[in-house]
Amino acid sequence: MITVDIVTPSRRLIEGAKASSVKLPAAVGQTEVLVGHTELMTLLETGAVYINIDGRERKFAISRGFAEVKQDRVLVLAETAEESKDIDRERAKRAQKKAEEMLQSVLSEDHFKKYQLKLQRAIVRQQISA
Repeated sequence: MITVDIVTPSRRLIEGAKASSVKLPAAVGQTEVLVGHTELMTLLETGAVYINIDGRERKFAISRGFAEVKQDRVLVLAETAEESKDIDRERAKRAQKKAEEMLQSVLSEDHFKKYQLKLQRAIVRQQISA
């Protein structure tokens, strides 16, 4: 089994969960971690983390971060993370609409990136909350 931890600056969402597989939104594409996976340190993009625990899949929306895979342990350090069951789908839809509206206006490069990230996060939250 793989031991999984998901941590944000404000809380631990999962600590010591035993999983058979973990899928990560790595910067180079989705990466699946199985028992015996080679050691790895990777950047994570805004996306979904899928954890298979006892044949059931738990889903988390994350915003950027890092993952470390070492000795059948996966540590996810993310700016934000939210489990699918805790996502307010209507709130995510409103966030998507606001981000899309802001991206239509004239923005500095920093603000454009900020709203682009907000849009990505809102879309991922809606996808995994279904």
